[in-house]
Amino acid sequence: MANDDIGVELDEMKEIIEDFLVEADELIASLDTNLVTLETAPDDLDLLNEIFRAAHTVKGTSSFLGFEQVTDLTHKMEDILNKLRKSELKVTPRIMDLLLESVDILKVLLDNVREQNGEEVNLDDIVARLIACQDDNAAVAEAVSEPSQADRADEPTTEAETDSAPPAAEETAAPPVSSAPPTEKKVVHKKSTEQTIRVDVGRLDSLMLLMGELVLARNSLVQTVSRINKHEETGDSAEALNGTVASVNYITSELQLAVMKMRMQPVGKVFGKFPRLVRDLARDSKKQIQLEISGESTELDKSVIEEIGDPLVHLIRNSCDHGVESPAEREAKGKPAKGVVKLSAGQEGSNIIIAIQDDGKGLDVDAIRAKAVERGLATEADVERLPDREVFRFIFEAGFSTAKKVTDVSGRGVGMDVVRTNIEKLNGLIELESTVDIGTTITIKLPLTLAILQGLLVESDEDVFILPLSSVHETVKTEQSDVSYLNQRPVLRLRDEIIPIINLGELLKGNEQGFVLTEKPYVVVVGLADRKLGIIIDRFLGQEEVVIKSLGQYLGATEGIAGATILGDGRIRLIVDLLGLFSIARRLS
Repeated sequence: MANDDIGVELDEMKEIIEDFLVEADELIASLDTNLVTLETAPDDLDLLNEIFRAAHTVKGTSSFLGFEQVTDLTHKMEDILNKLRKSELKVTPRIMDLLLESVDILKVLLDNVREQNGEEVNLDDIVARLIACQDDNAAVAEAVSEPSQADRADEPTTEAETDSAPPAAEETAAPPVSSAPPTEKKVVHKKSTEQTIRVDVGRLDSLMLLMGELVLARNSLVQTVSRINKHEETGDSAEALNGTVASVNYITSELQLAVMKMRMQPVGKVFGKFPRLVRDLARDSKKQIQLEISGESTELDKSVIEEIGDPLVHLIRNSCDHGVESPAEREAKGKPAKGVVKLSAGQEGSNIIIAIQDDGKGLDVDAIRAKAVERGLATEADVERLPDREVFRFIFEAGFSTAKKVTDVSGRGVGMDVVRTNIEKLNGLIELESTVDIGTTITIKLPLTLAILQGLLVESDEDVFILPLSSVHETVKTEQSDVSYLNQRPVLRLRDEIIPIINLGELLKGNEQGFVLTEKPYVVVVGLADRKLGIIIDRFLGQEEVVIKSLGQYLGATEGIAGATILGDGRIRLIVDLLGLFSIARRLS
């Protein structure tokens, strides 16, 4: 065989294995979620069949590709699932623990395949326990009825049949003979063409970069034509040019939206692992906790999806450990023994709102005040004046914890500061509300995408900056505002609020002084969570959709700057990072 032919075959096999891993990951994720659901709905035959099909598909494909350990383990799982479907076994905590443990080992085996790690995992113990579980008389149903025709259609009749069948054999199998009238017969319409394709993420990233360049070129074209219209008389040529620009503008906007949608993924991709997490935490802590999930079809940009998982894991673990009480505690308070943790997602404008809510004991605001004073974060007089919502912000300080008992889950004073930092790196906000014995709600606000934003162009000290429009609350004229000084710093009194003021251009240049307040005509009020800041500027230059470009490894760490963009006139302008700006302003106050 020629070397070229061998190379082609190796590439084809590599592609087949990559496709297998992608599909297997999806199936394993579904097994994780569905097995936890089965524990609460043991009589759901449709769910059992879905779980069985997932294990069977992984087994069949891994057998074809020669991944023997994956095949052996899924085969033993399949035997138990088949007996559960035929009511020869009952769903018990022991069986569920074994199946979920098997899923965890499958994840390890698949990682070995992905990393081309030839080292085998010792499966003797788990396989022996899976076999023993099948013969456990205590788990056998008191009466086993003959499987129905519908059940037989969805299960293999012999072990040899299932092992020799291709992965999709269960769906291409002939239906059993039915005595039902023709009108009641279920007709299955097969799709004539594939409805989805898998695309390499690198290709999407390249397409997104090209889309960004097209947006920049569109902005430049619109500005150029606008200048031509100002300086030349209108005529047929000008009208034709304006019409063409309008069409390019529309098509670019639609194309941009389409490309962004291609990168969008349902947040359920992240939410799917939490039923298993809550189930395990509840068992370890001997609590009863029900997880309710809603809005899992809400979509987020892939780059945001990849970063939001770890913060959510920590928040869910906190709710289960610190929030929900033990059954005895809850009953003593007149609550149901089973606690509830709710995880929801939804879209509000150009933002996604994710909320984690529990009906637990809530946060002790007085304990937080005392800990803040003890840690030197504020004086006793200061914390007494602060409203509760301000006091809760201390939770997100590094090393802050009021837990009296340290557990494997939490209480070490690490994590919540990291959660806040990770959320804010995504240009997101995190807020916390809590009431004693009622529960705690943590709300996360995230942008749909990190690649493109609507910006407000402002000029300050002869430099142009871009503020994220979604964070701009309002603009006011300085001469009509109640501006004064507090501790030698300018502040704006606006509707019972005192808002600190900064001069944007001078601050980002590292010069704290150097401006005359009366010479600055406008103040832009921006917000970050419940904090507000007034930014003094010279004039507004309009709004523009901008593509965020990185400043590179050297300049990228500049505090107060999120990145740069190229405007329609070809000039490079800086995009303000409000998180960094607030940090600078706080140090100066």
